[in-house]
Amino acid sequence: MSKTLTMTQSTGFKRKLIATAIASAMIGVSGIALAQDDNVEEVLVTGIKGSLQRAMDTKREAKGVVDAISAEDIGKFPDTNLAESLQRISGVSIDRQNNEGSKITVRGFGPDFNLVTLNNRQMPTNGSSRSFEFSDLAAETVSGVEVYKTFSATRASGGIGALVNIKTARPLDNPGLKASIGAKAVMDTTNEVGDDITPEVSGIFSNTFADDTFGIALSGSYQERDNRSVNADIANWRNGINFQKAVADAGQTVNVVDNRADKNGNVYYPRNFGYGIEDFHRERTNGQLVLQYAPIDTLKATLDYTYSKVDLTALNTGVGIWYNDSGSDARDVVIDKNGTITKLTAAGDDFASNIRLNTSETENNSVGFNVDWEASDNLTLTFDAHNSTNENGGVGRGHNAFLILAAPFIDRKTYDATAGDDIPFMHVTFNPNGKGIVNGVPTAASYDSLFGEANLDLKKSEITQFQIDGTFDTNADAGITSIDFGIGQSDIANRWRSFSTGQIAAGWYGGNQDLFPDDIFEEHNLNGLTPSFSGGGSNVPVYHSWDFEKGVAIAESEWNIPGGSKRPWGWGTGNMRPDLNGNPTSDHKVTEETTSAYMEFNSAGDLVGMPLKITTGMRYESTDIESNSFTRDPSQIVWINQTEWSLNLAPSSYYGSEAGSYDVWLPNLDVSLDVNDDVVARMSYSKSITRPTLSKMIGTTSVTTRPKPGERTGTAGNPDLKPFMADNFDLSAEWYYDEASYVSAGFFMKQVDDFIVDVIEEREVFGLRDPSQGARADAARAQLIDEGIIPTDANVINRIKSNAGIPANQNIVQDSNDPFAVFNIAKPMNQEQAKFHGWELAAQHMFGETGFGLQANATFVTSDIDVDNSSTDFQFALPGLSDSYNLVGFYDANGLQARIAYNWRDTFLNGFGEGNTPYYTEEYGQVDVTVSYDLPFVEGMTVFVEGINVTDASQRVYARYENQFKSAYQYGARYNLGVRYSF
Repeated sequence: MSKTLTMTQSTGFKRKLIATAIASAMIGVSGIALAQDDNVEEVLVTGIKGSLQRAMDTKREAKGVVDAISAEDIGKFPDTNLAESLQRISGVSIDRQNNEGSKITVRGFGPDFNLVTLNNRQMPTNGSSRSFEFSDLAAETVSGVEVYKTFSATRASGGIGALVNIKTARPLDNPGLKASIGAKAVMDTTNEVGDDITPEVSGIFSNTFADDTFGIALSGSYQERDNRSVNADIANWRNGINFQKAVADAGQTVNVVDNRADKNGNVYYPRNFGYGIEDFHRERTNGQLVLQYAPIDTLKATLDYTYSKVDLTALNTGVGIWYNDSGSDARDVVIDKNGTITKLTAAGDDFASNIRLNTSETENNSVGFNVDWEASDNLTLTFDAHNSTNENGGVGRGHNAFLILAAPFIDRKTYDATAGDDIPFMHVTFNPNGKGIVNGVPTAASYDSLFGEANLDLKKSEITQFQIDGTFDTNADAGITSIDFGIGQSDIANRWRSFSTGQIAAGWYGGNQDLFPDDIFEEHNLNGLTPSFSGGGSNVPVYHSWDFEKGVAIAESEWNIPGGSKRPWGWGTGNMRPDLNGNPTSDHKVTEETTSAYMEFNSAGDLVGMPLKITTGMRYESTDIESNSFTRDPSQIVWINQTEWSLNLAPSSYYGSEAGSYDVWLPNLDVSLDVNDDVVARMSYSKSITRPTLSKMIGTTSVTTRPKPGERTGTAGNPDLKPFMADNFDLSAEWYYDEASYVSAGFFMKQVDDFIVDVIEEREVFGLRDPSQGARADAARAQLIDEGIIPTDANVINRIKSNAGIPANQNIVQDSNDPFAVFNIAKPMNQEQAKFHGWELAAQHMFGETGFGLQANATFVTSDIDVDNSSTDFQFALPGLSDSYNLVGFYDANGLQARIAYNWRDTFLNGFGEGNTPYYTEEYGQVDVTVSYDLPFVEGMTVFVEGINVTDASQRVYARYENQFKSAYQYGARYNLGVRYSF
């Protein structure tokens, strides 16, 4: 229910009164009345205006630079997703996953550089990274979020970008009965195969008893969502492929139009091109129970339990074309001035229909206990302890189970980006004599099988933490007014395991079409999948999906035929379910035990008559690390066919253990000066850390399981990495000129040392050798050339088998005469430093008593790091650095609330791919709209509609140069229609 805030005329006294009211009210719960002064009629805290007022007061009263978001009412957060609410704050940008806010970037520092706490307790992440998944939490159960951009000794370390504290309701903070229940109909316009309307329900109940000495709060929510995600994609761009030599070696010719100024410069070669059509079904369940007991005024105990679970099923159909690893299939090539191949026509291979199944679940559990004790008039002590876990991973067949079927009758295939459109064009011609090819297009009868594989990851993050905090109040009006101190201990264990069936041969396109009946296939339009982009599409107007479980059942029936002559050629054995009782393909555990202590002094005084507050503190932390990894070294490279490679593993395995440690001292200084009743100036300095990336801390070396030439990569861990260390400086000014209205400007600068970077080394590892370059392969190629046969990879493989007497259904395994294979091994090191600086500008204005208001903010950030797009060497850079702005207009009066919000983020570097290829996400802007109305004839009843991404904004990624297409993600609008009842 939206109400107007009526205030006194004295702005200084007015704000103190508001702060007092807020301190005694649960954020987001219905309003309270104050009658301490005749000039104050009533302070009601619901609605958009009340939410913004509370957030503004949090910002003003904070030590250092803090921004906040407050619930508009019990059970009503400003956005349907926490990450999408956070992007409204200056300096905060978000990453989207499946057309929904997922993770945050703050002041250019990505998800791993930001620490997330729940009611000031550090939360576990997904077990293999330090980034927090905001979409796991329902916004309806959250009462507020605080974003600390400067760092204090009193708060947990771990976020160079920011510390984000998510707050939930506490019943004794707002005594009495409070409740809300809501229901939504969720309509995702991208949905094609699920339900067009899915449910979302939520509820919050809070009450106190026994003269408000005992309280209980219970909240919960359940959501289902069905949607489709469509993307066009190139897996990677490769450099260093001498396709002209490979074509000549194959006895063919290639026509090349080379527009490079430097004919000896780099040539960037696409690995593939295709589309992914993925249908999602997600179920999200959240719940929290809070019990509080205050037997006396000076003692309060809180016991709470928080639960969330996300069940996800996704079925992805991938369709498209692949290019030969060596480039020997190239026939027509156009190269632009930057070395990018903008048109590539190649011979042969298959038009794939690769279906992948992802069945996974994520479950969070947190149990906490807290005691606040006012030991004396001067001393307050707090004890807090919690145990929190996040367990996530695949279930059933796993998070990545796939079977590849294809029409293996391509004559020519073309990737064409010469038109300059957002998405390239795909042109494919088929051998008219291919099975099932009708009018130049494959039909259900065309699809043969290649191989299948199932992968399942299991991850767990567990935090056990206790903290003892104290505040000593000196009762002084000037000088040191209070001292904060505390000690803490945290044990954080992160484990991530992978299980895989490995590649299970499914005929290798040996003529298995008759195994897969036509009725398991369904034909769809290939063109028109990405309407938000120019270009795209294909001369092949259709693609085929097929019933995944029926297709897998057919494959499994072949895999389980008894051995010997009954088994078809090219078929392996197994089933599409990883064996969780067998050896994992990888198993890593990193344990971090941290002991901390801090002390912080709060002082007050004046500077030429202006009130001055100074806070200075020091935090000490000592961390011991143990890294345990399952190791089963590869022993041999296996050459399967012209596109597929694999590894044989050593028969024995073992667990290795390595250790590391570090100590840090983290000082902080916060100064605030009340220039007058309405203007605050701030200066802050601090040191902060982000702990090393978990995946970099393993103690083993591993290589890709598919060691194709040109794609032979690996990683080596380093448990003794030091944390990223930042010196932070902030200078800002804020003018609170009217009710719920202010403007602010802030400058920030960070110097970050000990950046962890991957140093690439070319190494021979595990005695692995390359069977495609040894004496057997050389002899086979020479024989084929002498006989006038083109020495394609397929012909070379067959000749090696013929010469060596290897059965046709067996693969070529390395031998001692083959040369050692060289892998690019990435090892993390503390090696780089960088400087970052930027500006944050914000304004919030209420247009008197009209009900109309406006919010606007912008962030400009830059660094001393530049990326050379033409370089193929390692480059140090920080992904995620970008400018952004927000513009929000709203109305809140007479029971009607409406808001339209626009968020924009500039183009940014989102990471590096194979061959040190930089990837850039293009600028993106999204419009969200919400409207709600309080029904006048039912007190407490509100109806509402929410529109997310109402303009169908979509996102494009490119590599190196804008015409070096990487991917395009077609998003769509989502609408929620609902009702909420509060009392």
